[in-house]
Formats: sequence, C-alpha cells, structure tokens
Amino acid sequence: MDRFLGQEIQDAKEREQFLRDNADAIEELGYTKPIPTAQLDVLKDQLVQNNIQLRDIRADKKEAMKEFSNQIKELEEVGDKVTEKLKNRSEYVSEQCYKFIEDNEVGMLVFQRPARPDEKQPRLFTKSDFQGSNPFLRTGTDD
Repeated sequence: MDRFLGQEIQDAKEREQFLRDNADAIEELGYTKPIPTAQLDVLKDQLVQNNIQLRDIRADKKEAMKEFSNQIKELEEVGDKVTEKLKNRSEYVSEQCYKFIEDNEVGMLVFQRPARPDEKQPRLFTKSDFQGSNPFLRTGTDD
C-alpha cells in the first residue's frame, strides 16, 4: 500500500477530503510522529528557560525555608521559657535588693533569715542594758 496518497493535491483541506472519501473506515489511532527541526530548537530553548526558572525557584524556596526555620526556632525558644515559668510558677531574676538588719535578723523585702556575725552591727550597749536588766550598767537616771 502506498503511504503517500493524495500528494498531488496541494490544498490540505482538499487532500483531507480526498482521503476521507476514499477510506474504508476512520479510526482514532495514536502513533509517534517526528518533530521538525525548527520546533525542536524551540523546545530546547523552552527546556533551558524552564531549568533556569526551576533553579531560581528552588533557591528562593531554600532561602524561605531557612527564614521560616529561624522564626520557628525563635518561637520555640520563647515557648520553652514561658513553659518553664508556668511550670515553676516563678522566675529567676537578679536585681538590686535592700538589706535591713534588725536585732539578729536580716531582712530583704523578698526574704528573711538570721543574721551572720559579719552582718551584725557592733553595739556599745545591748538592748537589754537599756531596759535595766543589768544592774552594773545603770546610768543613774534609771531610778
């Protein structure tokens, strides 16, 4: 069978009509068809442009993922700190506190404890001396 029927007909529509009229049946059939050289060049250029865009997008994605990872890390650190404070119901701080020594007690507006010997103020007279409990330390005005 001749593979080139109707080649003498120049008009494509007339050639198609000629083939339709002379065919025994028309079927839908898939087959490979060679691509012309000009179209191959266009496809190669398209592939190059596609690969360039793909590399750019992957680089942007990598940068965006790094940025998102940094944001997630910061939020997790804040969350860990807040969780620790909630768990302990307190937080460690370092700030100036004012110490008051009264008798044998040391008080700081945040806690109170017994005074160490180096923290006690030297006194000439004890508190009991002024209440008259020691007869040898009377001033003469206590009578």
